[in-house]
Amino acid sequence: MLEPQPYVLLIDDDEDDLEMFSSGLEKKHIKVKTFDSSTKALFYLTLMSGNMDLPSLIIMDYNMPKKNGQQVLSLIKNNGDTKDIPVVIFSTNMHDLLRKQLSDAGAFDCFNKPWTHQEFNSLVEIFQELTYSFISNKNLA
Repeated sequence: MLEPQPYVLLIDDDEDDLEMFSSGLEKKHIKVKTFDSSTKALFYLTLMSGNMDLPSLIIMDYNMPKKNGQQVLSLIKNNGDTKDIPVVIFSTNMHDLLRKQLSDAGAFDCFNKPWTHQEFNSLVEIFQELTYSFISNKNLA
C-alpha cells in the first residue's frame, strides 16, 4: 500500500492570492490542494476525516464569505480527525488582538498578507519551513 503524499491545504477566496501562494509553494516542491471557499474546504476535510490522507498543514485567509478564518479554525480544531493539523491564518489586517484570539483558538501562527514581492517570498519561505517541519514530525510519530 502506498503512503499518502504530504500536502498543504490552501484556502483563500481571492483567486489571485490563491494562485500566487499555490504557485510559490509548488515551486518549493510542496504539493498544494486549493479551495476558493471555506465551505468547499470544510466539505473536503469532512470527506477526508478518518482517512490517512489529511494535509500536513492548513493555510487560510481570515476574511472569507460565509465562514471566516476563526469559524473555520474552530470547526477544524473541534473535529477529532483534524484537530492536530497545524493551521496558519493570514489577513490583510492581522492586528494583535485578532492574532491573540486566533492563537487562543488553536492557530499555529498568524501573518499579514504580503504587500510586496519581497514580503511574499519571505512568507512562502516560512510556509515551506513549516510544511517540512510538520511533515518530518508527522513521519516521526
